[in-house]
Amino acid sequence: MRNHQRAAAIRAEIEQDEGRGRGKAYPEHVRRRAIEYFWSRRDEGATIAEIGPEIGLHWRTLYGWAKGAAPPELPDGKFSPVEIIDVPVTHAGGPFVVHHRSGLRVEGLDLDALAELLRRLS
Repeated sequence: MRNHQRAAAIRAEIEQDEGRGRGKAYPEHVRRRAIEYFWSRRDEGATIAEIGPEIGLHWRTLYGWAKGAAPPELPDGKFSPVEIIDVPVTHAGGPFVVHHRSGLRVEGLDLDALAELLRRLS
């Protein structure tokens, strides 16, 4: 089933009025379907702000449900081979120049001086 069809089916279940009101829980099967849909859409790169309206839920409700549920199962634990290679060390060039939008300009910094400047400014 395509995403828009799955979303429409979940939305229809959510919109069914079974005496629900503020503070009344949705049925567990509806929550499970919404969470499964959430994870599948997240895997596709959709944001929670996009997913919630697709199924008729406020994003905070959906976030609360998804946060309380376990994410989809990870791969079965089989490892893939990894090769570690030596890469020549590259040194950051210098001297560095810091230019602030106010017009302040600091020139001639080495990496340590730049790191110290950023540490003090943060």
